[in-house]
Amino acid sequence: MTTTKLALVALLAAPLAAVGCGGDDTSVTADDMAMQVFKVQSGTYNTSAITKVSDTCNQNLTAANFATLEVTNDGHGTLSLGSNNRTDFPDPALYSNGTGIFTDSYHVTTKVEADVNSTGCMYHLVRTNMVTVVGDNMLNVIYNQAQTMHMGTCTTVAVDCTGNYTFTLSKPVVP
Repeated sequence: MTTTKLALVALLAAPLAAVGCGGDDTSVTADDMAMQVFKVQSGTYNTSAITKVSDTCNQNLTAANFATLEVTNDGHGTLSLGSNNRTDFPDPALYSNGTGIFTDSYHVTTKVEADVNSTGCMYHLVRTNMVTVVGDNMLNVIYNQAQTMHMGTCTTVAVDCTGNYTFTLSKPVVP
């Protein structure tokens, strides 16, 4: 009976000795450390590859009128697109593309929602940008804008509208 008990104890202890006691742990793969992390430095980014998907708001974003965009990375997981201190726009909300928190190392959705009063034309503005980091200081953006509740003297667009574009933001990496 003693031999049977020893055999049983040896059988139960064998798996414990193999895990975490110098044996090969196959739960960690060599690819775990292969995930590349890219820099996203704050500054003025150039826009390129601007593609209009649809635009009933008549934004007509082109390389001529949408050449750059400010990018702010606070280094703690928050990314902002645009700037609220542009004096050449009648309302600061017209230039901001919002702020968002990274969901992982590569993706963030920025959003701004504001009531706009642009030279007597008032409306509710919602902009969202689905941002993917694709390289050092290189971002692919899917831009969506909606304007609703138009009131006042709106001359360009006086009804609910949407604008959808894709573009790339990039700037040289500063060491």
